[in-house]
Amino acid sequence: MASAIFRVQSHKFSQDNIQTTLVCSKCDEVFSKEFLIDLEGQTIEFKCPVCGAPGEADLPYKSAEEREEFEEDFEEVEEEEGGEEFEEEY
Repeated sequence: MASAIFRVQSHKFSQDNIQTTLVCSKCDEVFSKEFLIDLEGQTIEFKCPVCGAPGEADLPYKSAEEREEFEEDFEEVEEEEGGEEFEEEY
């Protein structure tokens, strides 16, 4: 059972990961940790890298607005990459 709570101080989503800055409730130290994007919205258990106390963190999830922006950006990149491939063939 977790003895510490890791509070998410800030987070950033990338294509593959959630980059978080967390605070340990045992030692009050701030640390950074990356999680796979597949874990978004879940409660994850791990040890504090500073004091070693086992604990858990509630990972954030993307809002509908963030998802829409990400999908639009991804579509733009796909279109740009597709256009370059076409130009290279001719």
